[in-house]
Amino acid sequence: MFCGLCRKHGVKSRGNQMSFFYGTDTFRTEFLNAHHLSEAHAKASLMEATSGSPVNRATTELMVRTMSKVTLGRVENLFRSCHAIAKTGRPLKDFIWMCNLDDMKGVDIGPVFRTNKSARTFTYFIAEVERRNLREKLEKSKFFSIISDGISGSAIEEAELVYVQFAHAGRVHCQIVGVQTVEKKDPLAIKNAIEKTLERNLQLGLSNQVWAKKLVGFGSDGTPGSEEESNRVALLLREIQPCVLTVYCFAHHLELSYKAVFQSVPLYNDVRDLLHGIYRFYHNSPLHKSSLIAAFKGLHLRPAMPSQVGDRRWLLGLQAALQNFLKGYPAIVQQLHSTHEDRSDTSHQRAKELLEPLLQADIVKFVHFLVDVINVLSILSRVNRDRNSSIADIFATLESTLEMLRIYQTRPGPKERRVNSVTHFHGNCLRGEGNISDVRNTVLTHLTKRLQGCFRDASQDVVKATMIGSFKLWPTKINQEFGEKEVSILIEHYEPVLEAANVQIDELDTEWSMLKLEIYAQ
Repeated sequence: MFCGLCRKHGVKSRGNQMSFFYGTDTFRTEFLNAHHLSEAHAKASLMEATSGSPVNRATTELMVRTMSKVTLGRVENLFRSCHAIAKTGRPLKDFIWMCNLDDMKGVDIGPVFRTNKSARTFTYFIAEVERRNLREKLEKSKFFSIISDGISGSAIEEAELVYVQFAHAGRVHCQIVGVQTVEKKDPLAIKNAIEKTLERNLQLGLSNQVWAKKLVGFGSDGTPGSEEESNRVALLLREIQPCVLTVYCFAHHLELSYKAVFQSVPLYNDVRDLLHGIYRFYHNSPLHKSSLIAAFKGLHLRPAMPSQVGDRRWLLGLQAALQNFLKGYPAIVQQLHSTHEDRSDTSHQRAKELLEPLLQADIVKFVHFLVDVINVLSILSRVNRDRNSSIADIFATLESTLEMLRIYQTRPGPKERRVNSVTHFHGNCLRGEGNISDVRNTVLTHLTKRLQGCFRDASQDVVKATMIGSFKLWPTKINQEFGEKEVSILIEHYEPVLEAANVQIDELDTEWSMLKLEIYAQ
C-alpha cells in the first residue's frame, strides 16, 4: 500500500513513520492516521492544492475540502504567520518564535511545520499563488505599465525592482513582479532584466505581440546624472511598443535636482553648515538649551528650537530647520551673545564663531530666499507624495511651480521682500552689503532647468491631455468643449493600442460627451 499523492509530488516520509512513498504492507489504523496528519502528507496536499492547473481545479478544490479540518486549520494559521513575515520583511527565523507565541495564546498550530524550512516552503507557495493571481488580472486588463526602480547591492553590482501597474475592477493596482541583478549603468542589461523578470515570474513575454500591445507606460528612477542611460532604456522599450509613455520618478528627481543645484553654491553650503552648527550647539548641551528657552521667554516668544537638517524626508527637514531658524533668530542671537561674553563658559569661542555668520546680511537674506523656494517646492513634493495624485496633477503643479520660480527671477518672494533692503534684523545690525542677486538668479535658472527634465522623454501634449483623468482639474460647471481636444490627442497617440484592445475609436467622442453629462448631473 502506498500514498498516491506523496508519490505524485515526490514527498518522502522521514523518521520512524511508515513509508507510504515506497509502499508498506502494514494496514494498522494508527499508522494510516499518523501518515494522514504527517508533515510529509500535508506538504504533498499543499503542493497539489497550489498546482493551479485549470483542468484539475475542481479536483483540487474537492481535495482541499476533504482534508482534515484540524490539519487545514493548522496549516491556515501557519500560512498567515508566514504571510505576515513576508509582507513586513521580517527574517524567516521569526517563524519559530511566532509558533511559540501561538502556543502561548492557545492557537492550535500542531506539532509539525515548525521549522525555517517549512516557512520557506509556505512563503514560496504564497508567492506562487500571488504570481498566478497577478497574471490572471493582467490577462484580463486591456492595458498595463511597467515601473523599474534601481537599487545598489554593492560597488560593482546593481539590481532592478520591476513593478506592473494596471486597472482591475475599477481600481488601480501597483504590484511588484520581482528583482533581477544587472550590470551597472548598462541600459540594455536593464531592459533585459525587466523582460527576464516578467518572463520568469509571470510567464509574460514582453516582446510577444499580445503583451506588447497592452504596454502603455514606463516609469523609471531616471535621475539627474543618468539621463543618457534612462533615455536609452526608454528607446529600447519603444522598439517593443512605440506608443509607450515614459515618466521618471518625480520624488527622486526633485530631491537630486535640488541637491545638484545647491551643492555648487558656496552661500548655500555656509547656510547649511550654520544650521548644523546651531543644532549641535544646543542639542549637545542641556545648559545652552535651557538658556535658549529662557531667552525665548524673556522675549515673550514661543520657543522654536533649532532642528536638524537630515537626509531622511530631506525637504520637510530643511523647511522646518529654516523656519525654526527665522522664528528663533532673536533668541538665538541673544543667547549666543550672552555665552560669548561669559568668559567662564568654555563654549564662548564657539558662540563667537556662530555669531559671525548670523549677523551677515547675505546669510540672512539668502535664508529668506531659501524659505520662499522651499515653500514652493514643498507643495510640489506634497502633491507628488499623495497616492491619489495622477500624472496630470503632478504636471499641473509642476507648471505652477516653474511659473513661481520664473516670477522670483524678476521680483523677490514674500519672505525675501521683508529683508530686501534692511540693514537691521530683529534689532541686530547686519554686516556686509547683502547683495545676493547673482546667486539667486543662478539658483533659480538651474533649478528651473532641472525640474523641466522630469518629463523630458514624454510627449508634453499627451501628459497635459491626461488632465481629463483627474477630477481635481475639471471645471466646476459643465463645459461642452472641455476635454474634446485632450481626447483627440490621446486617441491619436494610443490609436494602435486602442485598436488592439478592440476599443471602438469612432464612438469615443460621443461617449466622452455623454460621460460628462452624467457626471455633472450627479
